Order: sequence, then C-alpha cells, then structure tokens
Amino acid sequence: MVDTAKLIIKAGKGGDGAVSFRREKYVPKGGPDGGDGGKGGSVWIEVDSNLNTLLDFAHRQKFEAESGKRGLGKKKSGEKGSDLVIKVPLGTLVRLKRIEKEGGDERQVNVGGMKVGVMGSLLPQRMQIGFVEKEYDMNIEGVKVLMARGGRGGRGNVHFKSSRNTTPLTAEAGQTGEVFEMELELRLLADVGLVGLPNAGKSTMLSILTGARPKIAPYAFTTLEPNLGVMKFKGEVRVIADIPGLIEGASEGKGLGVHFLRHIKRTRILVHLISAEPMDSDEIWKNYLMVRNELEKYSMELLDKKEVVVLNKIDLVDEKLVNKVKNLFKKKKIEILGVSCGTGKGMEELQELLIES
Repeated sequence: MVDTAKLIIKAGKGGDGAVSFRREKYVPKGGPDGGDGGKGGSVWIEVDSNLNTLLDFAHRQKFEAESGKRGLGKKKSGEKGSDLVIKVPLGTLVRLKRIEKEGGDERQVNVGGMKVGVMGSLLPQRMQIGFVEKEYDMNIEGVKVLMARGGRGGRGNVHFKSSRNTTPLTAEAGQTGEVFEMELELRLLADVGLVGLPNAGKSTMLSILTGARPKIAPYAFTTLEPNLGVMKFKGEVRVIADIPGLIEGASEGKGLGVHFLRHIKRTRILVHLISAEPMDSDEIWKNYLMVRNELEKYSMELLDKKEVVVLNKIDLVDEKLVNKVKNLFKKKKIEILGVSCGTGKGMEELQELLIES
C-alpha cells in the first residue's frame, strides 16, 4: 500500500506584459497599446472518494500548472493559464513547505510597432507573500483546497503612460507562481482500530465482524498492510481497520506495524486483541503492556483513545486460565472481554460495545 509521497508543486508564472505602440494608417502618433499578461494557473488539491492509495505519485514527483500567456498589442490581454487539480484519497494529510523563488531581473524585449533595434524593458514583480509552511487535513469528501497561487500577469506599457512619459518603453514581467515541497500522508478513516501482537487473530476478527477478506494464516505477519471492513449491527455502521501486528521495538522501526500506526490516529476506539494461547496470565499481562508501551512511544494521542481489551482464542485454552486472566486485569482496573472467533462466543457482546462507544 502506497500511503506516503513527496512531490514538488509549482503554480504557473504570469504572462509578461507587452511593450507595444499603435501603428495604423492615418494615425501618425498612435500611443502605447501593450496589453497585460495572463494570470498563471494555480494548483489545487481535491478529495476523490474513488482513490484509496497514493500510488499515482509513486513515479511522478513534479506537478506544474500552466503559465499565463504574454500580452499583445491593441490592449489585448494574454490568456490565463489553466489550473492544475491534484486528486488525493479521503483522509490524506497534506504538508507544504515553501521553496523560495526570486522574482528575476529586468529584461529587454522587442517593441511592437517600433522600428527594429528599439528595445523595451520588463520590470520584475515582487514575489507573492504568503505562508511558509502549512498543513491541511483532507478529511471531507469532495473538498477542494487552493495549494499554490498562480503569478499575476505583468502590466502592459499602456499602464506606464503619463504626461511626462508619453512613449513608455516599459512593461512588467509576469509574476512567479508559488512553489512548494508537498508531503502527502494517507490516514485511513476508520471508527475502530484493531491492534495487538502478530497472530493475535486481528484479521480473523475483522473478517467475522465485517465480512472483509484479509489474508489469514497460522503464522505471524500475515497482514502486510492495513485492511478495512464495515461492520453493520442493529442498524449501526462502524468502519474497522486491521493494523499489522506490533512487536517490541516497533516504535523504533522494527516489524511492520509502526509504518501503519498513522492509520489509527483518526480512530475513536482501539480494540486491543490478546491471544490466550498457550500462555500464563503473567505473560498475557506482559504482552498487553508491551503493545501499550509501543503505542505510547509512537504517539501519546493513542493512549487517550477509548480501549476495548479482548482476550481472543478462549476456546483453545482452559477456562481456569481465562478466569485467571480476567481477575488479573480486573485488579489492574481493566475490563477484558473473552471471545472466540472460532466458536463465535463473545462476538455479539463485542459488537454491542463497539456501537455503544
């Protein structure tokens, strides 16, 4: 799953203003008639609900809007540059960092309507002054946000005429468009996030609760990327995300889960799944704390979310062990729900908890 990307976005440059003079038969002293340059195209970001990864940006890192066209004689303005719309999945976090671009130096240009050899000049415009860094959370379906503004078109020499300068040989160059480094980070929009050690039964639980079909196998790390499913229960709907299993040191880059923990930052509830086989109660408690510790190291926000602790695979162990685990967690003031994905025991109670939360 491609869920991060880095690219450069560049708004279009404004078109140069024209240095031109009216030259028509029987009009010996036609004045300046240079038109303005067209505005450069802007860059927009739009949420597209049909997308679910950032794969479109895997092999393309530069996006540029169209520049405006230069002005013409007879006071004709140049054509505006076309805007560029970049489409991203719902739930994409966008971070922008300005790349400074100078406005340029004064340039010489030919003058329309004057004899060859007469040169005019284009004066540079100042840069646009806006934000240096900005962050957008694209979490509303269909929303469209302006990212980089196109440069203004330069004014033609008709604007520089005055009583003291009746034949201005000066116009403005088009303004440089804004340029940004853009980082995209996709965070799935889910109500519930399933976390736990590898092979705790998260994928199996997702398939039972939602009807999703993630890969399921009797070995660790069968989940290599987040899976989503939709649970429908008693007229209520909850979107559930299954995150690859966490191991000790995950917050430092070990294993797979840390790369996808960003996807549970938006969830309201964490279902912490613990396997009951074949362990003792102290080992189960130790594993619970290990996962909580990795969540805390990754982001303190995750510890503030409502947590539902579930002891899975209770059909594979002695009932005495299940009761011992429940009593141990109760002493720690943590309620734990025993379930079996194999027999279905406790699953309806779990669904009740998820729709009530």
